[in-house]
Amino acid sequence: MELERRYVNLNHRKGEAFSQMTMEEDLNVPDQKPDIYKIIHGQGEFRPDEIKGETGKIKVRGIFLYRILYISENVDRMPEMLEGSVPVDETVFLNGLEEGDMLDVSWKQEDFRVSAVHSRKANMKCVLSFSAEAYREQPVPLLEQPEAAEDLYLKTSPVSLKQEMLHKKDTVRVREDVTISPGKPNIRRILWREVRLQGAEARQEDGKILVKGELAVFFLYESDGTEIPVQWEEKMIPFRNETECEMSRGDLTGRTEVTLLRADMELQADYDGEPRMIRVDAVLELKIRYYEERVCEVLEDAYSLSCEMIPGKKEYAWDDICQMTDSRARVSGRMKIPEQSPEMMQILCAGIGIHTDYSERTEHGILIQGNVEVWVLYASTDDAMPFACVKETFPFEHTAEIQKTEPDAAWQITADLDQLMVSMLDARELEMKAVLQIQVEVRCPRTLTVIEELTEQPVDMAKMRSLPGIAIHIVQPGEDLWSIAKTHGTSCKSVMELNDLKEETLHPGSRLLIVKEIAAHRNRTD
Repeated sequence: MELERRYVNLNHRKGEAFSQMTMEEDLNVPDQKPDIYKIIHGQGEFRPDEIKGETGKIKVRGIFLYRILYISENVDRMPEMLEGSVPVDETVFLNGLEEGDMLDVSWKQEDFRVSAVHSRKANMKCVLSFSAEAYREQPVPLLEQPEAAEDLYLKTSPVSLKQEMLHKKDTVRVREDVTISPGKPNIRRILWREVRLQGAEARQEDGKILVKGELAVFFLYESDGTEIPVQWEEKMIPFRNETECEMSRGDLTGRTEVTLLRADMELQADYDGEPRMIRVDAVLELKIRYYEERVCEVLEDAYSLSCEMIPGKKEYAWDDICQMTDSRARVSGRMKIPEQSPEMMQILCAGIGIHTDYSERTEHGILIQGNVEVWVLYASTDDAMPFACVKETFPFEHTAEIQKTEPDAAWQITADLDQLMVSMLDARELEMKAVLQIQVEVRCPRTLTVIEELTEQPVDMAKMRSLPGIAIHIVQPGEDLWSIAKTHGTSCKSVMELNDLKEETLHPGSRLLIVKEIAAHRNRTD
């Protein structure tokens, strides 16, 4: 029988995988740079070039860039920066992955360390972790309407679904020229730079995605011809950008995850031709996923009085995004400067790394445990060691409130920085306060059985003749009007008219008068 099909796309999560790679490299100090007196800070970032899914595996290629800040052995103890890179070519194995599957791949640094081998060589060690999830998009026929027939009866049921409308990545570029404060000397060269993303938010509207937040920008520089050779500048760059997204609508549910993909700084001349301006060029990556909630009628069963209908059924497994939460976790503590480090004169800049280590479901929601690694770069009171860095790790625990879910529900946690504040208490103690943005996406595995085809076969007349023409049926627990009418070769409408029923709801023990219609219909067709 010809069916009129209407499809909806449902995603099935096929699996996830994790992989780690350890990188280590020795970096020689270039001839034009002074010897290393002490390494005080390091920074690294992974920049992907290609992420490609193949059968059973994912190829990740790119480059890991790192920078090392050290105090030189020169008399003036000038800070200097070393830069290096390591090629990344990692394979993440994921069973069941097929070409054409959708991929979500993320990465993070773990245990990044820099040290001095000797005065002309530095060493970098880092563990880079990759996590990957694979999805398969399935076109599912939710409503099938055969050609009209007088004696064809259809049973449909409403099903609530979330169809994924958007699943893509995009980028937003933030460019800003930062001019150093009046009264500060001109810039000869940049010695160190930091860019931190905080308070990022994204909202979907019709045809576009709006993104806003702040970039905390810091740079240490060698000044041009002054008694104080090293200066620094810190600025907050608020941004509000939008990117076109054709399928975006304000009524969709979902989220956009915003991360800082890369940030560069370049020395520029100001309007007077003086080297007093830094051009900040940052690229934000947007992971966009939005869903449309639909209530659809699904064909559940069918029968006819003139022929036997054999339904061809198929079961689809899919993942329902049943809850999404956005909450804040507060972390605070004090940082003490070790005795072997110089005392602090002024805070220059600070940064944070967020790690979620453990999560479990409780009666109040999802319990999340992790830690934040906070570092603070500061100017010291010691001329022999004018700059130093202190680092400390703080544990945190947070409960993201969710409604009760099925036992087999899974969840995905995203933790980003909302705010970071570090203040100086005295020359050897700091106070740190951070606000983390915790987003939790709860997924519940579902199955949906639909009829994909109806095959016509002749009616088993021997079976039909064995049914009484008129019968009194006593409703049993679990029976409904549809199953009773189908079993006795009649229609729901006829049963309701004969028994003067106002609604289809039946109660166990009720008596129904049943008149078989299939024989009468057979006589008419003959």
